[in-house]
Amino acid sequence: MKIGKLLLLAACLIGAAGAVCAQELEADFRFRFYNDKFLNARDNRGTEDYVRYLARIRAKWDANANASFYNELITFTEANPLTPVRGIAATGNIHYGISQVFGQLQYPDVLCFDLLRFRVGRQQFPIGKGLSMGESYYFTDKFDGARLDLSYRSYNFSLFGAITGTNVSESGLYPEPGTDQVYAARLSKRAYRHNLMLYSIYEKPRNDFNDSYILGAGFTADWLDGRLDYYAEGAWQNYHTVAGLPEKSGIGYMAGVGYRWSWRYFRSIKVETQYAAYQGDDANTPETEIFSPLYPSFFWGDRNGYVNGAIGGDYPYDGRNAEGSRIWYTRCYFRPALLPDLMLQLQYIKIKEYVNRDGYNVFDDEFAIKAYYDLSKQTRLQLRYARDFSNGDDKDLNGNGIITSSEDRVNRERFMLEFVIEL
Repeated sequence: MKIGKLLLLAACLIGAAGAVCAQELEADFRFRFYNDKFLNARDNRGTEDYVRYLARIRAKWDANANASFYNELITFTEANPLTPVRGIAATGNIHYGISQVFGQLQYPDVLCFDLLRFRVGRQQFPIGKGLSMGESYYFTDKFDGARLDLSYRSYNFSLFGAITGTNVSESGLYPEPGTDQVYAARLSKRAYRHNLMLYSIYEKPRNDFNDSYILGAGFTADWLDGRLDYYAEGAWQNYHTVAGLPEKSGIGYMAGVGYRWSWRYFRSIKVETQYAAYQGDDANTPETEIFSPLYPSFFWGDRNGYVNGAIGGDYPYDGRNAEGSRIWYTRCYFRPALLPDLMLQLQYIKIKEYVNRDGYNVFDDEFAIKAYYDLSKQTRLQLRYARDFSNGDDKDLNGNGIITSSEDRVNRERFMLEFVIEL
């Protein structure tokens, strides 16, 4: 179905629904032009110019005071499986797919609870800042399940369970035994101007082993009318491994602090720093140390400094990077008083391994300059320059006498122009 026809159909449906029930509609479109230049590459590659785009439509319909329906559509390109959401121009047909769809029942003053909310369908369940389980538009084919939220005074308790993958028959018409599942519980409370949180996650792959339990805690806070903010979170993960193999567990943690103020020619200035750590294996111990949740998500950088359970990043993911990682992120951004619609940002990301067993750091650092300009309340331009720096020379990690493309420590310079429309 052509995009124009789909949008026309969606508009008609929304218009018809609006005649009988309340509705909420949000949408955004992002267009990005990239110019990538590669330095110190063994294949002498030049520059790459390309375009990426993303569009989302989110709608909510209230059937009555207690029942509602939520749907999110997101763009896909058929011939770009490695980045299934943020499409690359001229890589095949573009179409909308459903990334989230769920129904919700909500009732105030049920039994002893101030609020009871129940959701069922495809949905996400972000926890904290994304250390163990985050939110991402790359999570498009997961989390088909249910969520229960209960509120009592300043306490909030949530239960979540979902299927993230299922074995199906060759025809795809019926399921076969074997599913990937995730279960989570979270308790939060507001106390002493802090938002406190405890949570647990059970990750259960479809095989008999490597299911894991995660226990975590954290807090967020802000003071001085929001000028000072900070947070911290930590978690421990324990795996169920095959009998006879070493025990497998690890810790992860993250923290951040920021301060905002105004000064003479600047309407607003803010400096903040954040740190995240994912434990890796120490060869000097009999146990296997690793903290590698399946669905974390946070993005601090451009090509580096991100963690995501769908596309990987700078953490022990899918068997890679057994030595773990440490990520430092520092940025400063400010708005000039004479140009209140302009925001300038400087940031630096430093990454190293949690346990450096071989004296070789496989990660790259990154420096970036960004400029944001608000054309209106709904439109924004961004201009970005980013440069990464390798923390080592080319090295034959496989020991086969050949430097492969993955072992070639290539430095990159990137210019990016983005145009955003939000409705």
